Amino acid sequence: MAAASNVQDLPRDNAARLAIYDVFAEHCNTAPARTITDDELFERVIGRLRVLVPRELHLAGDRAYVDEKVNICIEAGVIAASSDNGRRFLTLTGQRPLIRYPSGEVRQYPPGLELARERLERDNARLRAAQFNVRKIIPSIADRPKAAEFQALLASMREHGFLKQFPVVAYEDGTVVDGVARRQAAAILELDVEYLKDRATANRRDTPLNRVMVAVHSNTGRLAIEVIDSVYDSVAKVTRRSWDETAADLVLTAEWRRSVPAQYYPWFDVKKLPYRDGDDPQVQVTSDNKVMVRSLVQAGGLAAYNIDKQLSSFVALEKARSKYSTGQKAQFAPAEDLITGIEAMLQDRRAAGRTVDPRWDEMRDWLIRTFGHIGR
Repeated sequence: MAAASNVQDLPRDNAARLAIYDVFAEHCNTAPARTITDDELFERVIGRLRVLVPRELHLAGDRAYVDEKVNICIEAGVIAASSDNGRRFLTLTGQRPLIRYPSGEVRQYPPGLELARERLERDNARLRAAQFNVRKIIPSIADRPKAAEFQALLASMREHGFLKQFPVVAYEDGTVVDGVARRQAAAILELDVEYLKDRATANRRDTPLNRVMVAVHSNTGRLAIEVIDSVYDSVAKVTRRSWDETAADLVLTAEWRRSVPAQYYPWFDVKKLPYRDGDDPQVQVTSDNKVMVRSLVQAGGLAAYNIDKQLSSFVALEKARSKYSTGQKAQFAPAEDLITGIEAMLQDRRAAGRTVDPRWDEMRDWLIRTFGHIGR
């Protein structure tokens, strides 16, 4: 395992250093020559830096910024430089830059990790948007309750109860990725269901791709290879790249994904919608209709403290990060819950003779117009 540290601070420009290192690592894997010129490096890295540090590039200038970061990598011992006929040639030294894992540990950087993580985030975003459900592809013996396999499960559970060593893997939205038949049998026999106890870790890792892996790996012994191939092919159609490519990124990011932070907040892919015609888009919304509540409340003209003061008792809020997050975690809620929660809050305040701000009604109307009255 790579060397780790819990106390080391990383440079503020570490993302740029990793981007430069990844260019070298990719070049060494694809080209016979292990050296690269300043010009070649600039052409290969500038596109990524325009995504990672656009403001810094604007202030310093593209070439000046890249040259500065290359020199810093040379000073840090990650890159070596040599000259020939007035041209500078760069190569890796074998020393890696560092990266902080979610657990807080600082480790040597696995080449390509950041790029692989971003590709997997795009995969998961596309699967969420498509409402991909791996259980619709993997058959269960519960699909044929009168068949011998399900009857044998009933007989076993009738005799031995629900064995704790075979817990059901279920997520907060009610989706079961392993244990559909066991849960159905338990319902028939009126037995208490044993669920996976480490729900915090399960929810932290809850992504569409992780559900695919859990469903396939936990059922490998009974699934035909054709079914497994069908799962992977279905994923590839949605993500628009081969399962082999996705699987390679899952292997590369495995240690990162298994690294457990002290407190985890999921990352949501969001877009911004306008609150009024002619307004700049500012209400953050996910592909599965979760709304960043602060952005909605502020777009509606209310102060953010009204979320905790009035709304939080009527809507369950989920903390998460998005590309617009800064240090503070954002609070999200499904549009359906917000519609019914705002309505319940307003009814409660009116019944108690308390002041009702008409802007809450306007927000509820916006939600209904945007998402439909899914609360009824």
